Amino acid sequence: MPENISEKRLGGCTLGGALSVTAFINDAVTVVHAPQGCAHQIFSMLHALTQDSGIILKNPVISSNLTDKDVIFGGEKALAKALDAAAEKNPALIIAATSCVPETIGDDSEMVCKTHVSSAKILYLPTSGFLGGSSEDGENIALETLSTLAEMADAEPRTAVLIGEKNLETEVEENYAEISRLLARLGIRIILRFCRNITAADIKDLGKAAVFIVRDSRVLRAGKKIAERFSRPYISEYPRGFSGSIQFLRDAGKACGIPEEEIEAAVDEEKIYQKKMLEPFAELRGRSVNLG
Repeated sequence: MPENISEKRLGGCTLGGALSVTAFINDAVTVVHAPQGCAHQIFSMLHALTQDSGIILKNPVISSNLTDKDVIFGGEKALAKALDAAAEKNPALIIAATSCVPETIGDDSEMVCKTHVSSAKILYLPTSGFLGGSSEDGENIALETLSTLAEMADAEPRTAVLIGEKNLETEVEENYAEISRLLARLGIRIILRFCRNITAADIKDLGKAAVFIVRDSRVLRAGKKIAERFSRPYISEYPRGFSGSIQFLRDAGKACGIPEEEIEAAVDEEKIYQKKMLEPFAELRGRSVNLG
Protein backbone atom coordinates (compact mmCIF):
# COMPACT_ATOMS: atom_id res chain seq x y z
CA MET A 1 0.00 0.00 0.00
CA PRO A 2 1.29 3.51 -0.74
CA GLU A 3 2.49 5.55 2.22
CA ASN A 4 0.25 8.34 3.42
CA ILE A 5 2.80 11.13 3.18
CA SER A 6 1.60 14.64 4.00
CA GLU A 7 2.26 17.03 1.12
CA LYS A 8 3.22 19.66 3.67
CA ARG A 9 6.22 17.58 4.73
CA LEU A 10 7.56 17.50 1.19
CA GLY A 11 8.50 21.15 1.72
CA GLY A 12 10.83 20.33 4.59
CA CYS A 13 10.72 19.93 8.36
CA THR A 14 10.00 22.31 11.22
CA LEU A 15 13.67 23.21 11.55
CA GLY A 16 13.82 24.68 8.05
CA GLY A 17 10.62 26.64 8.59
CA ALA A 18 11.86 28.05 11.89
CA LEU A 19 15.17 29.07 10.33
CA SER A 20 13.36 30.99 7.59
CA VAL A 21 12.02 33.18 10.41
CA THR A 22 14.92 33.41 12.88
CA ALA A 23 17.55 34.12 10.20
CA PHE A 24 15.89 37.49 9.61
CA ILE A 25 16.39 38.81 13.14
CA ASN A 26 19.52 40.80 12.51
CA ASP A 27 21.18 40.69 15.93
CA ALA A 28 20.28 37.10 16.81
CA VAL A 29 22.25 33.87 16.55
CA THR A 30 20.42 30.62 15.85
CA VAL A 31 21.80 27.42 17.35
CA VAL A 32 20.71 24.26 15.56
CA HIS A 33 20.91 21.17 17.76
CA ALA A 34 21.41 18.55 15.07
CA PRO A 35 23.99 16.40 13.29
CA GLN A 36 26.29 18.38 11.02
CA GLY A 37 24.81 16.95 7.82
CA CYS A 38 21.27 17.87 8.84
CA ALA A 39 22.20 21.42 9.75
CA HIS A 40 24.26 21.83 6.59
CA GLN A 41 21.47 20.59 4.33
CA ILE A 42 18.87 22.90 5.84
CA PHE A 43 21.08 25.98 5.87
CA SER A 44 22.29 25.28 2.33
CA MET A 45 18.69 25.17 1.13
CA LEU A 46 17.94 28.40 2.97
CA HIS A 47 21.06 30.03 1.53
CA ALA A 48 20.18 28.94 -2.02
CA LEU A 49 16.63 30.27 -1.77
CA THR A 50 17.76 33.62 -0.40
CA GLN A 51 20.36 33.92 -3.15
CA ASP A 52 17.59 33.45 -5.71
CA SER A 53 15.82 36.39 -4.07
CA GLY A 54 18.95 38.53 -4.05
CA ILE A 55 19.30 38.34 -0.27
CA ILE A 56 22.61 37.79 1.52
CA LEU A 57 22.19 36.13 4.90
CA LYS A 58 24.60 37.54 7.44
CA ASN A 59 23.16 36.19 10.68
CA PRO A 60 25.19 33.34 12.20
CA VAL A 61 23.78 29.83 12.41
CA ILE A 62 25.73 27.48 14.70
CA SER A 63 25.31 23.71 14.73
CA SER A 64 25.89 21.48 17.74
CA ASN A 65 27.29 18.89 15.28
CA LEU A 66 25.90 15.80 16.99
CA THR A 67 28.13 12.76 16.47
CA ASP A 68 27.42 9.03 16.59
CA LYS A 69 28.83 9.01 20.13
CA ASP A 70 26.42 11.78 21.12
CA VAL A 71 23.52 9.79 19.70
CA ILE A 72 24.48 6.86 21.92
CA PHE A 73 25.42 8.68 25.12
CA GLY A 74 23.39 11.88 24.79
CA GLY A 75 24.00 15.20 23.05
CA GLU A 76 23.23 17.72 25.78
CA LYS A 77 26.91 18.61 26.24
CA ALA A 78 27.16 19.28 22.50
CA LEU A 79 24.22 21.69 22.73
CA ALA A 80 25.76 23.46 25.72
CA LYS A 81 29.04 23.85 23.80
CA ALA A 82 27.18 25.33 20.81
CA LEU A 83 25.40 27.76 23.12
CA ASP A 84 28.80 28.76 24.53
CA ALA A 85 30.00 29.53 20.99
CA ALA A 86 26.87 31.57 20.31
CA ALA A 87 27.25 33.53 23.56
CA GLU A 88 30.83 34.46 22.63
CA LYS A 89 29.43 36.45 19.70
CA ASN A 90 27.48 38.55 22.23
CA PRO A 91 24.20 38.64 20.27
CA ALA A 92 21.06 40.30 21.59
CA LEU A 93 19.26 36.97 21.33
CA ILE A 94 20.23 33.30 21.03
CA ILE A 95 17.58 31.06 19.50
CA ALA A 96 17.92 27.31 19.96
CA ALA A 97 16.07 24.94 17.62
CA THR A 98 16.15 21.15 17.46
CA SER A 99 16.12 18.47 14.77
CA CYS A 100 14.66 14.96 14.92
CA VAL A 101 17.79 13.40 16.44
CA PRO A 102 17.93 15.04 19.89
CA GLU A 103 14.20 14.45 20.28
CA THR A 104 14.61 10.79 19.33
CA ILE A 105 17.46 10.15 21.79
CA GLY A 106 15.75 12.06 24.60
CA ASP A 107 17.94 15.13 25.03
CA ASP A 108 16.35 17.67 27.40
CA SER A 109 17.23 20.59 25.17
CA GLU A 110 14.92 23.00 26.94
CA MET A 111 16.58 22.34 30.30
CA VAL A 112 20.04 22.85 28.78
CA CYS A 113 18.89 26.27 27.57
CA LYS A 114 17.32 27.19 30.92
CA THR A 115 20.41 26.25 32.94
CA HIS A 116 22.98 27.79 30.62
CA VAL A 117 24.94 30.76 31.95
CA SER A 118 23.42 32.91 29.17
CA SER A 119 19.87 31.65 29.71
CA ALA A 120 18.52 35.21 30.02
CA LYS A 121 19.05 35.76 26.31
CA ILE A 122 18.28 32.21 25.08
CA LEU A 123 14.93 31.35 23.52
CA TYR A 124 14.16 27.67 23.01
CA LEU A 125 12.05 26.63 20.01
CA PRO A 126 10.46 23.15 20.32
CA THR A 127 10.81 22.36 16.63
CA SER A 128 11.88 18.67 16.68
CA GLY A 129 12.57 18.35 12.95
CA PHE A 130 10.14 16.06 11.14
CA LEU A 131 8.91 14.77 14.50
CA GLY A 132 7.50 18.26 15.05
CA GLY A 133 5.78 18.45 11.67
CA SER A 134 6.35 20.39 8.48
CA SER A 135 8.16 23.57 7.48
CA GLU A 136 4.86 25.38 7.90
CA ASP A 137 4.64 24.15 11.50
CA GLY A 138 8.19 25.41 12.07
CA GLU A 139 7.29 28.91 10.90
CA ASN A 140 4.29 28.99 13.25
CA ILE A 141 6.30 27.65 16.18
CA ALA A 142 8.97 30.30 15.64
CA LEU A 143 6.49 33.16 15.34
CA GLU A 144 4.44 32.05 18.33
CA THR A 145 7.48 31.56 20.56
CA LEU A 146 9.18 34.79 19.51
CA SER A 147 5.97 36.69 20.22
CA THR A 148 6.33 35.81 23.92
CA LEU A 149 9.26 38.27 24.06
CA ALA A 150 6.79 41.14 23.61
CA GLU A 151 5.05 42.56 26.65
CA MET A 152 1.46 43.72 26.82
CA ALA A 153 0.98 47.31 25.66
CA ASP A 154 -1.76 49.73 24.74
CA ALA A 155 -2.62 49.83 21.06
CA GLU A 156 -1.36 52.88 19.20
CA PRO A 157 -4.02 54.40 16.90
CA ARG A 158 -3.76 53.52 13.21
CA THR A 159 -0.87 51.10 13.50
CA ALA A 160 -0.36 47.65 12.02
CA VAL A 161 2.06 44.76 12.40
CA LEU A 162 2.68 42.33 9.55
CA ILE A 163 2.91 38.72 10.69
CA GLY A 164 4.70 35.97 8.81
CA GLU A 165 5.97 37.61 5.65
CA LYS A 166 7.37 34.96 3.31
CA ASN A 167 11.05 35.81 3.70
CA LEU A 168 12.06 33.45 0.90
CA GLU A 169 9.64 34.60 -1.79
CA THR A 170 11.08 36.64 -4.65
CA GLU A 171 8.58 39.52 -4.41
CA VAL A 172 8.44 40.00 -0.65
CA GLU A 173 9.47 43.67 -0.84
CA GLU A 174 7.04 44.41 -3.67
CA ASN A 175 4.22 42.88 -1.63
CA TYR A 176 5.27 44.95 1.38
CA ALA A 177 5.28 48.12 -0.71
CA GLU A 178 1.74 47.44 -1.95
CA ILE A 179 0.41 46.76 1.56
CA SER A 180 2.09 49.95 2.78
CA ARG A 181 0.52 51.91 -0.08
CA LEU A 182 -2.97 50.67 0.70
CA LEU A 183 -2.68 51.29 4.44
CA ALA A 184 -1.33 54.78 3.83
CA ARG A 185 -4.68 55.71 2.25
CA LEU A 186 -6.15 55.29 5.73
CA GLY A 187 -3.25 56.86 7.57
CA ILE A 188 -2.24 53.47 9.01
CA ARG A 189 1.48 52.92 9.47
CA ILE A 190 3.32 49.62 9.76
CA ILE A 191 5.35 49.61 12.97
CA LEU A 192 6.84 46.11 12.73
CA ARG A 193 7.48 43.39 10.16
CA PHE A 194 7.34 40.27 12.33
CA CYS A 195 9.83 38.86 11.48
CA ARG A 196 11.74 40.42 8.59
CA ASN A 197 14.96 42.39 8.93
CA ILE A 198 14.29 43.42 12.52
CA THR A 199 16.25 43.42 15.75
CA ALA A 200 15.39 41.52 18.90
CA ALA A 201 14.49 44.82 20.58
CA ASP A 202 12.00 45.61 17.80
CA ILE A 203 9.83 42.69 18.90
CA LYS A 204 8.67 44.72 21.89
CA ASP A 205 6.54 46.80 19.48
CA LEU A 206 4.40 43.77 18.64
CA GLY A 207 1.82 44.57 21.31
CA LYS A 208 1.43 48.19 20.20
CA ALA A 209 -0.41 47.32 16.99
CA ALA A 210 -4.03 48.29 16.52
CA VAL A 211 -4.40 45.48 13.97
CA PHE A 212 -2.38 42.45 12.93
CA ILE A 213 -2.13 41.61 9.24
CA VAL A 214 -1.28 37.96 8.55
CA ARG A 215 0.52 37.07 5.33
CA ASP A 216 -1.71 34.10 4.46
CA SER A 217 -3.18 30.84 5.74
CA ARG A 218 0.29 29.30 6.11
CA VAL A 219 0.94 31.34 9.27
CA LEU A 220 -2.66 31.93 10.30
CA ARG A 221 -2.28 29.69 13.35
CA ALA A 222 0.41 31.97 14.76
CA GLY A 223 -1.49 35.08 13.70
CA LYS A 224 -4.62 34.01 15.55
CA LYS A 225 -2.71 33.17 18.73
CA ILE A 226 -0.85 36.47 18.72
CA ALA A 227 -4.06 38.43 18.10
CA GLU A 228 -5.80 36.50 20.87
CA ARG A 229 -2.99 37.16 23.32
CA PHE A 230 -3.08 40.91 22.75
CA SER A 231 -6.87 41.04 22.26
CA ARG A 232 -6.55 42.76 18.89
CA PRO A 233 -8.33 42.25 15.55
CA TYR A 234 -6.50 40.60 12.68
CA ILE A 235 -6.81 40.33 8.92
CA SER A 236 -6.24 36.76 7.81
CA GLU A 237 -4.38 37.35 4.51
CA TYR A 238 -3.01 39.90 2.08
CA PRO A 239 -5.51 41.18 -0.52
CA ARG A 240 -5.72 39.64 -3.98
CA GLY A 241 -6.74 41.62 -7.03
CA PHE A 242 -8.64 44.88 -7.32
CA SER A 243 -11.75 43.81 -5.44
CA GLY A 244 -9.59 42.25 -2.73
CA SER A 245 -7.76 45.55 -2.27
CA ILE A 246 -11.06 47.39 -1.80
CA GLN A 247 -12.21 44.89 0.82
CA PHE A 248 -8.82 45.07 2.51
CA LEU A 249 -9.19 48.83 2.93
CA ARG A 250 -12.61 48.39 4.50
CA ASP A 251 -11.42 45.60 6.82
CA ALA A 252 -8.29 47.48 7.92
CA GLY A 253 -10.21 50.69 8.48
CA LYS A 254 -12.88 48.98 10.53
CA ALA A 255 -10.25 47.10 12.59
CA CYS A 256 -8.55 50.41 13.45
CA GLY A 257 -11.82 52.13 14.34
CA ILE A 258 -11.61 54.64 11.50
CA PRO A 259 -14.89 56.46 10.71
CA GLU A 260 -16.85 54.89 7.86
CA GLU A 261 -16.94 58.08 5.79
CA GLU A 262 -13.14 58.26 5.89
CA ILE A 263 -12.87 54.60 4.89
CA GLU A 264 -15.19 55.09 1.92
CA ALA A 265 -13.23 58.17 0.85
CA ALA A 266 -10.10 56.01 0.77
CA VAL A 267 -12.01 53.37 -1.19
CA ASP A 268 -13.08 55.97 -3.76
CA GLU A 269 -9.47 57.11 -4.16
CA GLU A 270 -8.35 53.51 -4.67
CA LYS A 271 -11.04 52.91 -7.30
CA ILE A 272 -9.82 55.95 -9.24
CA TYR A 273 -6.26 54.65 -8.98
CA GLN A 274 -7.31 51.21 -10.22
CA LYS A 275 -9.19 52.73 -13.15
CA LYS A 276 -6.07 54.63 -14.22
CA MET A 277 -4.05 51.42 -14.01
CA LEU A 278 -6.45 49.73 -16.40
CA GLU A 279 -6.56 52.53 -18.98
CA PRO A 280 -3.50 51.30 -20.97
CA PHE A 281 -5.30 47.98 -21.46
CA ALA A 282 -8.66 49.42 -22.55
CA GLU A 283 -8.31 47.98 -26.07
CA LEU A 284 -8.41 44.47 -24.59
CA ARG A 285 -11.90 44.96 -23.13
CA GLY A 286 -14.23 42.20 -24.26
CA ARG A 287 -11.48 40.12 -25.88
CA SER A 288 -10.42 36.62 -25.02
CA VAL A 289 -6.85 36.32 -23.79
CA ASN A 290 -4.82 33.15 -23.38
CA LEU A 291 -2.35 33.18 -20.51
CA GLY A 292 0.53 30.71 -20.87
